[in-house]
Amino acid sequence: MAGMIQLPDSSAIREFRAFLDANEYDTVHLTERLGRARPPTPGETGQMFDDSKVITTANVLIRLFLLGSTIDQATAREFLPKPVVNFCARSGLLEIVDGIVRASVVIVPIDDLLFVSDAFRILGTREAAGFVLPASTHSANFLRLLTMRTPVDSALDLGCGCGMHALFAARHSKKVIATDISEAAIRYTRFNAMLNDMNNIECRQGSMFEPVEDLRFNLIVSNPPFVIGPGETFVYRDSNLELDGFCKLLVQQAPAYLAENGHLQMLCEWVEQEGQSWEERLNDWVRGCDAWILHSSPVTPADYVEQRSSDISGDDVNTGSADDWTAYFHVNNVRAVHPGMITLRCREGLNWTHLQPLLGDVETPAGQAIMDGIAAIDFLEACDDEAILEAVLCVADGLEAEQIQADGKAVGVYLRLNNGLSVEAEIDGPVAAFLNLFDRKRTVQECIEKFGALTDADPDRLTSDLLAILKVFVSRGFLLPADVE
Repeated sequence: MAGMIQLPDSSAIREFRAFLDANEYDTVHLTERLGRARPPTPGETGQMFDDSKVITTANVLIRLFLLGSTIDQATAREFLPKPVVNFCARSGLLEIVDGIVRASVVIVPIDDLLFVSDAFRILGTREAAGFVLPASTHSANFLRLLTMRTPVDSALDLGCGCGMHALFAARHSKKVIATDISEAAIRYTRFNAMLNDMNNIECRQGSMFEPVEDLRFNLIVSNPPFVIGPGETFVYRDSNLELDGFCKLLVQQAPAYLAENGHLQMLCEWVEQEGQSWEERLNDWVRGCDAWILHSSPVTPADYVEQRSSDISGDDVNTGSADDWTAYFHVNNVRAVHPGMITLRCREGLNWTHLQPLLGDVETPAGQAIMDGIAAIDFLEACDDEAILEAVLCVADGLEAEQIQADGKAVGVYLRLNNGLSVEAEIDGPVAAFLNLFDRKRTVQECIEKFGALTDADPDRLTSDLLAILKVFVSRGFLLPADVE
């Protein structure tokens, strides 16, 4: 691929990183100056240009590597040291043509890491099909925030792109392997590992699990090409399998590459077709593993077509007409598209599947919430009703309760669990009173008896009803075993 990024020697890239750090090209300072530390959406470009209009070294870096603007060569000479310009030109970060300097890449800070990937202008060229997405995309950060961060021996970033998930995994893994079918993606991941001084990442080029045959991992993270549509325009987005076939294949193959109690965490979309529920479709995917599935609201085919037609594309790239996409869904009897995140755990024995609704976006780290969710289902699966009655539960930290008023009267309680997953529920006053009885000391049986003393309900019926409510509370994370909090 023409203009592909070149890997520099380690001393040169350390000097470049030091230069970026010295000029405050990082999440904190860019957010303070511009209100954000990622490339602008079309409506934000003007304001970000205004905020960086004074010509300084820091603003030159912003205009080149964040805004995708150009500067004249004289300005580059004045505000960028010659060794920096030479390094960027040799490495393929900058192009200098007819006295104009422009970036071939975008550099995105996430936390204290920096990620280099293709400049957005690539989307308007013949090289757009191999576009390597920036670390600022919603899907990439959605998965980053959902990833479990327990220390592990080995991790795999399958379909690594610019290496964002590999680098974050490297912080809690002894070794990470990053794979991608794209040579450009492999180069970016290697470059970014060097730029962030990470030495425990190995990159291998190839499709699916081919580069890691005979290996098993404690954690596999994947943001695969899951978009459902009729074409194969972008490597990062589209697959050559019908509908959700690529995601299904990945989920079915992954257990062979997981160590015992290892996890796969993967973003995906799956279809709901006439004559089959979406739950049944997912059950066909999952074999030999526990599955904890985060499920967002379904999207109608019409809304999905509109959403995807406004994706990053570029004027010179044929993404297929809206009519093509609409016809594709019609021919395949698609009623809806369901987005979500699948967490598999490879475990011998009788496996379970749990569907967890996601009511809002994920804006803070939620990996611990997923771990807690898996532990909660383990508890419910391991206990019959008698065992649950003997258990001691407690209210989860971060659970907030707000009284619901109507006509000046309390009519219920709104629950919100601040664990990153937007878990919410509305309950009535008596159920809220029952929830408040769990104090880390009483067993479930004792809580039910204390609640029952305040009513004239049949004890057996009350126990049955409250156990059903309690199981929902545990599965949603509102209650958890006191000994595992």
